Amino acid sequence: MTKQPRGSSRSGPSVAQQLQQIAQLGQTGNLTKAATQCQKFLQRYPDQAEAWHLLSLICLQRGQVESALSHIQRAIDLDPNRAEFHSHAGVVQCSLGNLAAGIACYQRALSLQPSSHTRFNLGLAFQKLGQLEAAEQTYRTLVADQPNYSAAYQQLGNIQQQRQQFLSAIHYYQQALQHQPQVAATWCNLAVAFQTMGDISQAQTAFQRALQLKPDYIEALNGLGAIYEKQELATQAIQHYQQALALQPDYIPALTNLGNIQLRLEQFPEAAATYRQILQLQPNHLQVLDQSLKLMLATGDWTNLADSFARLQQGFQTQSRSDLTAPLSPLNSLFLPFSASEQQAIAQDYAAAIERRMAGLQQQLAAAGRDTNQSDQRRISQTSRIRLGYVSGDLRYHAVGQLILRLFELHDRQQFEVFAYSLGPDDQSRERQTLMQSCNCFRDVQGQTPVEIARLVMQDQIDILIDLAGYTNYACPELFALRPAPLQVNYLGYPGTLGSRYMDYIITDAVITPPELATTLTEARLYLPHTYQINCYPYPDSDPTIFSNLPKQQHGLPTDAFVFCCFNKSQKIEPTIFAVWMRILQQVPQSVLWLLSDRPATEQNLRTQAATHGIDPTRLIFAPRVTKAAHLQRHVHADLFLDTLYYNAHVTASDALWAGTPLITVLGNTFAARVAASLLTAAGLPELITANLSEYEQLALHLATHPTELELLKQRLLQDRPASPLFDTAQTVQHLEAGYQMIWQRYQAGLPAESLSVLLEAGARSQKSGFPERQPTGVRSQEPEVRSQKSVFKTYSPTSLVRRDSRAATSLNLSSETITCTADTGFLSWLSQANGSLLITTYQAGRVLLVGWNGQQVTLLARQFTKPMGVAVAGNRLALSTQHELMMFANARPLAYSYLEDQPGRYDALYLPRTSYFTGDLHTHDLAFDTDGLWLVNTRFSCLASLSLDFSFVPRWYPPFISEIAPEDRCHLNGLAMVAGRPKYVTALGESDKVGGWRATKATGGIVIDVETDEIVLRGLSMPHSPRWYQERLWLLNSGTGELWRVDPATWEPEVVCALPGFGRGLALVGDYALVGLSQMREHHIFGELPLQTRFEHLICGVAVVDLQKGAPIGWLEFPTGCRELYDLKFLPGILRPNLLNGQNDAIRAAFTAPELAYWLRPSALIAEQ
Repeated sequence: MTKQPRGSSRSGPSVAQQLQQIAQLGQTGNLTKAATQCQKFLQRYPDQAEAWHLLSLICLQRGQVESALSHIQRAIDLDPNRAEFHSHAGVVQCSLGNLAAGIACYQRALSLQPSSHTRFNLGLAFQKLGQLEAAEQTYRTLVADQPNYSAAYQQLGNIQQQRQQFLSAIHYYQQALQHQPQVAATWCNLAVAFQTMGDISQAQTAFQRALQLKPDYIEALNGLGAIYEKQELATQAIQHYQQALALQPDYIPALTNLGNIQLRLEQFPEAAATYRQILQLQPNHLQVLDQSLKLMLATGDWTNLADSFARLQQGFQTQSRSDLTAPLSPLNSLFLPFSASEQQAIAQDYAAAIERRMAGLQQQLAAAGRDTNQSDQRRISQTSRIRLGYVSGDLRYHAVGQLILRLFELHDRQQFEVFAYSLGPDDQSRERQTLMQSCNCFRDVQGQTPVEIARLVMQDQIDILIDLAGYTNYACPELFALRPAPLQVNYLGYPGTLGSRYMDYIITDAVITPPELATTLTEARLYLPHTYQINCYPYPDSDPTIFSNLPKQQHGLPTDAFVFCCFNKSQKIEPTIFAVWMRILQQVPQSVLWLLSDRPATEQNLRTQAATHGIDPTRLIFAPRVTKAAHLQRHVHADLFLDTLYYNAHVTASDALWAGTPLITVLGNTFAARVAASLLTAAGLPELITANLSEYEQLALHLATHPTELELLKQRLLQDRPASPLFDTAQTVQHLEAGYQMIWQRYQAGLPAESLSVLLEAGARSQKSGFPERQPTGVRSQEPEVRSQKSVFKTYSPTSLVRRDSRAATSLNLSSETITCTADTGFLSWLSQANGSLLITTYQAGRVLLVGWNGQQVTLLARQFTKPMGVAVAGNRLALSTQHELMMFANARPLAYSYLEDQPGRYDALYLPRTSYFTGDLHTHDLAFDTDGLWLVNTRFSCLASLSLDFSFVPRWYPPFISEIAPEDRCHLNGLAMVAGRPKYVTALGESDKVGGWRATKATGGIVIDVETDEIVLRGLSMPHSPRWYQERLWLLNSGTGELWRVDPATWEPEVVCALPGFGRGLALVGDYALVGLSQMREHHIFGELPLQTRFEHLICGVAVVDLQKGAPIGWLEFPTGCRELYDLKFLPGILRPNLLNGQNDAIRAAFTAPELAYWLRPSALIAEQ
């Protein structure tokens, strides 16, 4: 125990009085004098523990925290059982950042004497340390002992807010306010919780109450400004942001909100100044960098665009790697050169934040009985109509409203009920009235909270809720995070993935989402057959107001100029595409560029940019915004629409094509950058899709300088429009309905969301006026064990090809038997989505077969060669082995478009022969390119070989059991798999060193050899072919059993993927699918005694599409006549309509290519002699 000092002199104060005087000095703020007096006291009474405690308190108030710690420790040494000393020590330790030590001090204090104040501080320490459960339990214990302890309720609310459990947070804040309603911070926190949940009205009330209690509350001023901004009360919002900034000029949240509202109000100079101020304070503020880029694109001021984007991209990647949420706008990312994977990651971050905010509410809604209410009884019924709920902020005069104008009306009311939920304003437009009248139920929910809308959706018993807004203006992704409907679909309004777990499907098409981009969509994919974008143009062709020939001068256009146009908004225009446009204008002197007028400042900046490229700024002409009809009407003066790069023309592209204006685009690598290609494909003009900017520029120049071709394109657009799938609104509605039925059936069967395709029925067409007979569109059925139901789609013969392609007639010696082909719906669906085509060789029929997709159906082109066998493809190069030659081809893509003068654009690739090596009859099987050249499997000489200018071949490797290079086909070496660009595995039909020795054991003697080690890694195969290395596995065809194998090189244990009714030769692996070439077996001396002969009753010649995940075929292409055996099969990615010429084709004599040009030498191109 501390030794008590003796009393002071009779005339002086007592010890207690002295300590009381010192304490009063500290309480009145006279800390220096208090410290001096206390130190003097301790000189007289050094063992007075209370004095050391008092001095520690004074030092802490003076900011002398280390001294405070030393002094309180001295007090504890003198009197270790005083709870208040340990409590104060906890405060000092926490002030120094020693939270664990502080917690220990508080716990010691509480063990000596329970104290509400100490327990509250203990909770704060746990909270700061991130131990939220311990903090929560501490506060709960506190309020259990003292139910009126308001600050503990507030901290419980803060913990729940930190966990994004906003309903619980609101509950605790309200409890705190019941006991102490005059705390402004509690009102402000309550407002933030309401605001985060979307309850704007309650948030507004709480912010206003906070400001009544504390008028200079910066956070509340900023928060209330955000509420006014949400209510579109811009003046009040700006006033509140500015009030907050007057109090604290560097308050970044208010600066950010101010800059954003200035940007939305198009106060561009003010927004730019605000963003600069923020970036001076915080150079790597990603949200502000993001918005600054939006500002630069909107105004055409690209001075710092590249640098700002590089900083934004790097900052996002750094934050992603650090597992921090990057505060970027998914919508903004579509306008920038982010990859599809980066756009997905941005959307996923954004969606995850929404999901966390809504988690508590979602659980509350689920607990309210959504899954057990009476709607489930209706949903169980197989005869109930499916209830569709369309959610949009654009059910008005808006691009989306115009696209879907007849969607609701055309839905089959025998199968569907249509509900619409309008998030945006009522503009009293004709579109608004039409959409309202064509629904079963139209609900105006603008201003309602996500929870209120979700309850309406549940009350309406919606089965499929379709988001037509995504992350655009007036969108409400929080509604979908609440999961008010069994199925939720992302469609049309936002061109990209929403990145969320709460959206089940995204509606897309095969052009927009080829296999290589499938993983960049978080949702399961629902593919429509032609294009994902529904279009509606309720303007009769005969209406004279649409295409009246108003003079060019009325639009500010020169009468004699070629008019390039782009009516996309300025945010889509960026330096890369603009530079290409300027080069085009330079090369077409009598031309102008007609752009959409967004605002005068943007026009001036774009004209300034043009001048920097050496273009007269007056050649940029700006069209004002006008009504839809007037906009369509003025297209008559536009010659060619030049699309933007990263975010294509969407509705504007449909407008141009409907009005008869051809459009060219670059096939990009993101959803938003591929929409125009989808529309062109559906319009039957895939020849206007280019692979890169160089082709884009060349095509623009070609069309601008070949008016006859351009006029033919315009005529095609207008003539084909009535029958074009692009503008067949009713048919698109049928396809949507088929998709809705598919996903609903899966849901009812208890199956998870899975990517599905709506298929075309052969010959099925709807009528523009509606649905006279509603036949269901074909859908993918459950896959059978071996084969799906086959249907003939089209039959092509070499003779018919001659009629379509006159050049083929002079060189093709037709066989006596016509080659015909059939395909089932599964193959049609796969090919329509694959973004590629097939090249197949058949040595038996002497043909190379090119199987393509023209946007509506399969095409087949046959070229004659002598016993074509192996094929290799690498970029634009193609190698083909024939009986005596090995031929090298190159894709002259620029010439493909005009290969047929009367049918421009029929082909998108043209392989021209370049070199031919006369090798002699080597029985060459597989071919493969590496970095140095070409490898060939020389079957006759049992070796791998390469080509030579001096010899028939150069042996490079042969199996270890082969004793010499001799023309004796000792092991029937046939297949080659490349790994990392080098030969790795080969297949042979036997381990024999004798002439034809493999034949005796062909049924079970097949082997796989490792080329690098000479080791035989697999034995006992039945005539294996076509080894391929894919996804770190070896794949091959065990042809004699009809099986596709997958082999793990770690164990060399083969796995049978599936068995197919044909002798397998030719294997291509594309995404999650394998394409397997199948042959019938002709010669008994070769194919006799194989297991395959007894395994299937009937063998086919054709191609099977195998789903590798399911291990089953999902589609078939067959050749019923004219072809019985195939050898090789290659997939040509990015090429839909290929052509290939043999050496005898007259066309090759008129085709010239060089690194910088491609040219047809035709009479129409020759210069007449003077």
